[in-house]
Amino acid sequence: MPAPNLTLAEVLKLQAELYSAFSDEEFQDALEELEARHGKAYMNYTDAHTQLFLTVQNKILPKYGFSEGQAGVLQMLRDVARFNDDEQFCDNRSALNDLIGMAAPVVEDTESVAAEEPHIARLQSGSGYSSEAPSKCTGGRVRSAGERQSLVSEKMRRSPGNHMQARHPMRLSAAESET
Repeated sequence: MPAPNLTLAEVLKLQAELYSAFSDEEFQDALEELEARHGKAYMNYTDAHTQLFLTVQNKILPKYGFSEGQAGVLQMLRDVARFNDDEQFCDNRSALNDLIGMAAPVVEDTESVAAEEPHIARLQSGSGYSSEAPSKCTGGRVRSAGERQSLVSEKMRRSPGNHMQARHPMRLSAAESET
C-alpha cells in the first residue's frame, strides 16, 4: 500500500486522535500493568508493548490510509518525518511518547549515567530505539516532559479558542484552533 501524502493539518489531527486513544483509562491501566512486568518502553521495548500500542494504532491509522500492524506504523513514521521541522508536530510527538512510555527522562550529563543506565545515554545520543532521539524537532537535544508540557501549555494560552484544550494538550493547528 503506497503511503498517503498527508498534509500537516491531517498529521496533527492524527496525532490528536492517537493521544486521545492512548489517554483512555482502559489503555492506561493496561500500559501500567505492562510496565510493571516489563518496564517502560524506552528502557525495555518488548513485543507486549508493540501489541498493546497496536490496539490503538490499528483503529486509527487505517482512517488515514495506513495499513494495520507494525508495517502501517512504520509507514506512518516514515511519511510524517517530513514534518520534523514543525514545532507543533514535534511537541505533539513528544507528548505522545511521554504518554506511552517511549520518552526517556532527560539526563544532562549522559557520560556519568552511561555506566549505570546505558539505555538512557544511548537514547540521549540518538543511537537507541526512540523517536525521541535528538533531531531537528528539539534542536539536537531531548526536551524534558516538563519543558514539553510548558511549551504546549503556553501555546494553548496564546490560542484561547482551542477546542482541544479540555481534552488534552494537543492542538490540531493554529487555524483549526481558532474555529
